[in-house]
Amino acid sequence: MNRRAFLAALLAAPIASRAEAHTAPIPSERSALAPRISARYRVSRHAVERVEQLAVEAFPRDPRLLLAIVGVESSWRPWVVGGHGEVGLCQVLPDLHGPGAAALLDPEVNLRTAGALLERHIARFGVPTGVARYNGAGPEAERYAMKVLAERKRLT
Repeated sequence: MNRRAFLAALLAAPIASRAEAHTAPIPSERSALAPRISARYRVSRHAVERVEQLAVEAFPRDPRLLLAIVGVESSWRPWVVGGHGEVGLCQVLPDLHGPGAAALLDPEVNLRTAGALLERHIARFGVPTGVARYNGAGPEAERYAMKVLAERKRLT
């Protein structure tokens, strides 16, 4: 995705009103990860708590694995666009996996799509290979899986 296409997708993305943007934070006892992730990636604790809640909903099997993918793929930056056109927190390819680029800028859509994709790969291949297949195939994907699983271990 080139810069012009990204800007078009960004401008097409819905913008939440102030009332919608300020949802109630997750109680701190549920979010022991938030301070560590917030400090590591220099993002707001409230944003981490919201993404953590979305990860629990999108991938209940292992939300920390999905959070590790967020860290490795985008460093917790929801607007990131990858070299091959991947979009958002989990770097999902627009249209190939369902939603378009504008929709994938929404963290909820991005995590839901990534969680479903990850679930399919893990059900078919098991955890290490399923995580690698989330990224692709071959030696580079295997290195990716090792990075994600190491990040997941840091989150436990």
